Amino acid sequence: MFSKEIIIELDKIDRLVNWEVISDFHIGNENFQHGLAVKTLDRILDDPYRFTSFGGDQLDLILPGDPRFKHESVRLDTKSEQMDAFDEFFEPLWDEQIRYLDVGMEKIWYEQWGNHEYKSRVMEEGEMKRWCRDHGTTFMGSKGLIGLDIRFNDKSLMKKTLHVNHGFGSGDAKKALENLTVNVEADIYQMGHLHQPMGFESETIFWNDIKKKWDSKEQILINSGCFTTGIRDGVDEWFGQRNKLKTSKPGTWTVTFDAYNGKMNQHG
Repeated sequence: MFSKEIIIELDKIDRLVNWEVISDFHIGNENFQHGLAVKTLDRILDDPYRFTSFGGDQLDLILPGDPRFKHESVRLDTKSEQMDAFDEFFEPLWDEQIRYLDVGMEKIWYEQWGNHEYKSRVMEEGEMKRWCRDHGTTFMGSKGLIGLDIRFNDKSLMKKTLHVNHGFGSGDAKKALENLTVNVEADIYQMGHLHQPMGFESETIFWNDIKKKWDSKEQILINSGCFTTGIRDGVDEWFGQRNKLKTSKPGTWTVTFDAYNGKMNQHG
């Protein structure tokens, strides 16, 4: 597992910080939602304090030779074509990342890989790490911990722990998120994989060393969504062949940090 610290220096003490994860992009899939992707990229570029991360499955990587491969479902059928298309689409964001690095921050907090990459047998960990370095980003495996520190005039206003995951398995996103809290202590639990953009808040009890008594604090749990549908008219795809018919729901989810007032919230 990987970990890192993220430091955000505010230009105004009451500035809101937004974190919108781009997960399960699946470029190369015929069901890829290009219009949604453009709107998401524009939204992130237009707000200097809207940050992002890549949560895995950037590439679809169901290629010829894979038993799941269908010509009707794949737009780009080589790894290099998918990687090149991904890099070209996000070129403005790579440029923005370099500008942020020059002032000691990161527009893209990290990149993870998902099961479509690490289970594909065509993408090795070393290659994924090199690809991240080309983007100017940090590779965070499939799971990681982030120490987020939001500051003003070099003084910390808010510190939060983020447990970030690509995700695994199938089923209900809410239950999968709740399972993340069992062995890891964090303020925010984020995952992708299940293609169900959603979020909810929970309370956890802890010992408050300042008050010298028990206390409770808010936790946020989010599924960061996807950029592809699972079912398409006139094509018999894997999502439609399953026993329980269920499609993907394209979209993203955002966590907002109000460091000045010590609050955070989640919204789609």
